[in-house]
Parts: sequence; structure tokens; C-alpha cells
Amino acid sequence: MKKISLLIIVLLMTFIPVNAANYEMRELIPINIENTIVTNNFSYKSFVYVDNKEGVDKSKNHSIVFRGIKNLSDEAKPITISIGLFNSEKRNIGTINYCADSLQSKEEKDYEIKVTKDYLAKENTVNDIKYIAVLSENINCRKDGELDYVGQKVEDIGMKKNNTLSTDATFLLKVFGAVFGVIFLIFLYEFVFTSYYTNFDGKDIRTDYKKYNKELKARREFEERIHPTPPPVKKKTKTDEVLKQEAEAAKEGRDETELHNMYK
Repeated sequence: MKKISLLIIVLLMTFIPVNAANYEMRELIPINIENTIVTNNFSYKSFVYVDNKEGVDKSKNHSIVFRGIKNLSDEAKPITISIGLFNSEKRNIGTINYCADSLQSKEEKDYEIKVTKDYLAKENTVNDIKYIAVLSENINCRKDGELDYVGQKVEDIGMKKNNTLSTDATFLLKVFGAVFGVIFLIFLYEFVFTSYYTNFDGKDIRTDYKKYNKELKARREFEERIHPTPPPVKKKTKTDEVLKQEAEAAKEGRDETELHNMYK
């Protein structure tokens, strides 16, 4: 009988779903829900964002509490993590880029990160936090950038927006443009007003250009004398027959006028 009862209990445990948290990186975790995430360097065990959770020390309210953070690497590392904070609309209102203390290789200890207004956008408070998400290990130990992702959903964080340039890239392009502009102005000034640019024989480049232009002019004038440009051909608007008749009519007119003047 006991064996049958034990078998029934095992079967019930097998088929009854267990409401266990199993959220991954870059996935929204509701507040007051414990979760564990393991990365290449750390194991973040049973962490939770505490917001007036029953049975929890009230001094830990608005804190992210870890039952254990373990350094999985073979060298000492500071405790680092990047955690996004999201409102009820699942949009980012701030980010915690954390880097502090230190863990020796394979060392593990409980930890707590206090969440304050300093991590949030100006119009938000800690009461607006409804979800958190582990964005990365923050292995580079970044401590700023709290407002980098404000307004974005977790799936959009880190993605390019319409292939537009980032602020850093735009700034770099402006710097290159300014440097190129200065170099060009210096070159133009030295070329026009100084003798800085010379040929291999030490002569001013501008002198060579002037000499070359004079040679081209002399060559054009010589060609014009030897092979002058023919005068433009007057385009006929009347046929030769019409022109001949007009010439005869004009001659007859002159003869009649002379005869008339003789007998006048």
C-alpha cells in the first residue's frame, strides 16, 4: 500500500506543472520573481528585484538581491553585471551597469545591489519598475550609460536603428571632415601665396604652370597663322536663277532711269 501511495505521489509530481522561473539573458523578469542565470564568467543564483515582497526584510526593498554570485573563471574578477529596468509597458526606464568589489576564482557570496533614482530617467521613480532583465555580464566594467536604452523594448536593445550612424561615428566623421578642411586650406594658401611647392629642380610649380600656358598660347597663334580659320560660308536663301533675275531687273531699272534723266 505504501509503495502504491509513493508511486501516485511521484506520478503527480511528474505531471503537475511546476511554476519555476527560468528566464534567460535579455528576457523580462517580473519583479519579486527569483531567477538564476549562468554566463561564461559568473553564476547569478536566485536573484530577485524586491518590491515590498512579503517575508523579505523591508530594508532590502527596491534592491536586487542575489543568494549567490559565483566567479566561474580561473582568475579574480570584480562583480559585474548589466541589468535593464522596465516599466509596466515593458519599456526601458534605466540601466544598472554595475562593477564593484571582487571575487576570487571559484569564490561565491551573497550580494545586494540597491536600486536608486540615479539609475532612472528623470520622469521615473523606483515605483515604476515592473520588470528587470540581465543584459550582459558587463565584463568591461562599465559604470555609466544609465539612460542609453530609455524607451526601448528589451528585444530592441543593442540593435541598429534604420542603419543610422551612432553618435560616436557621426562625431568621428565630423572630426575627419574638419581636419581635411584645415589641410586643404593650408595647401591652398601655400600654393597661391608662397613658393613652398617646387619641382625636383627647385623651381616654383606656379612658374612652370605659367610657362606651360604661354607655350600653349604661342602654339595656338602659330597654328592660326599657318592654318587660318576659313570665313564662314554664307548660307544661300535663294536659288541662283532667282538671284540672276533680280540682278537683271535691277539693271533694267537703272537704264530706264538714266534715259529718263537725259530727256528731262
